[in-house]
Order: sequence, then structure tokens, then C-alpha cells
Amino acid sequence: MRVKQFILASTLLLTLPLHQAIAADAKSKAEQSTVSVNGVVISSTLIEQNIKAALAQGQKDSPELRRSIQEDLINRELLAQDSAKKGLDKLPEAKLALEQARRNVLVDVNLNDYFTKHPITDSDLKAEYDKQVASVGGDAKQYKISHIVLASEAEAKDVLAKAKKGEAFAQLAKQYSIDKSGGEDGAVDWILPVQIVPELSNVMVNLNKGTVANNAIQTQTGWHIIKVDDIRPFKAPSFDEAKNNLKISLIIKKQAEYVTKLRESAKIVE
Repeated sequence: MRVKQFILASTLLLTLPLHQAIAADAKSKAEQSTVSVNGVVISSTLIEQNIKAALAQGQKDSPELRRSIQEDLINRELLAQDSAKKGLDKLPEAKLALEQARRNVLVDVNLNDYFTKHPITDSDLKAEYDKQVASVGGDAKQYKISHIVLASEAEAKDVLAKAKKGEAFAQLAKQYSIDKSGGEDGAVDWILPVQIVPELSNVMVNLNKGTVANNAIQTQTGWHIIKVDDIRPFKAPSFDEAKNNLKISLIIKKQAEYVTKLRESAKIVE
């Protein structure tokens, strides 16, 4: 197979104009070359990995990009060598950071290996899709809500009183809420009751459109004031539309199962 690829590549090269052939040959040599900094080799593999990362971020492959990445790696190697020369790699915080970096790399490599050996197939995704659609039910409703989260019950009661008097909910959220994950105005995208904690969903499903809950609700993240902005029948997305999100959820699920098995066979002392 390698012989055939070589022959095809050679044939293609012969059909190129001379200047293109020279450029291709120069690029090939650049990719195979290595750089040495005080005897420490920066391999072409490492350089190519950094180039791929740059291309993935939208940069265009060019001699200038390759040179810039190579120069950056040289500078980093010089700084790393100087740090070791000064003994900074022996500092407690440096040792901790290096150990954490090592652990993170091993975790990523292990998970990549796991999902290579246990790939998520289309049949897995379809089974999960059918399961989730069935769990929602045919008469499910979606709710568009806004919420304000306060640190204490006293603060929640005070803000709730303002909301009941007619002050703009979005303005109150912007001014008082300690949770801005849904945006400054506290608005949350369309959700199903199963997508939020029962403490909130049990109240939400009993509210009419445009109404604010009568009481603040306590959860692990604080005291919540919720308002139902709109309600609509739930229409399940098609399998193709849900595929990417399903894959993410299955990856998280399988990863958790893998870690659980490791914990079951480990000796953990706390």
C-alpha cells in the first residue's frame, strides 16, 4: 500500500509546474525537519500539532504561520530551560502545576483510548433518542421562564415583593440576581420540566403564562424567584437535529460509568 501511495505521489509531482514542485518539496522538508535548542530537540511532530491547532482556530496555513509557530516553540523552550537552570521547577507551586498537567494529559489520553475502543454508534444514538422522546411523553409542554437568584431568603422576599408590585422582572434580575448564566435579564430558553430540578419544575408547571411564583424557592444554588413568560406544546426535534446533543450526553454518561467502575475497584481513603 505504501508503494502505491509513493508512486501516485511521484506521478502527481511530475505533473506539477516546476515552481509548484519546488514549493511542495520545500514544504515537505520543512515538515520533516527538527529544531534544536541547546541540544534539546523540538520535533517536527510537535510543530505540526501546533500548526493543526492554529488551523482549527481558523488560521490559514502559510510559511509565515509555520515560522511564527516554530519561533514561539523555540522561545518557550528557552524560557523552560532558563526556568530549570534557576531551579524554579523545584518550587512547590511548579511541582504541583507540573503534576496537574501530567494528570490532565493522562486523563485525556485515557478517555481518547476508551472511546476509540468503545465508540458511540448511530444505533446507540437512536436508542437514546427513542428513550428520551418516550420519557417526555406526547402531551409534554415547554416553558419559557425568567428567574432571579438571591443568596438569602430575606433578600428573595424583598425582591419578590418588588416584582409583585409590578417592577420590571428583567430589571430586577439585572440589578439583584447572583446568577447571570441565563443572561442579564434572567431569561432562560425553552425548557422541559425534566430539565430543571424538581423544586423549580413542580412550581413552574402550576403557573400560568405571565405569572410570578407566590414564594421564593430554595435550591442548592440559592433562593429562586421564577416567572413563566410563555408556554407551548413540546415538539421533539428530529433524530438528525438531536444527534449532536445526544452524542455529547452519551459521552458524558459513558465517561461517568467508566469512572464509577474505576472507583468501585479502587481503594480510596478520605
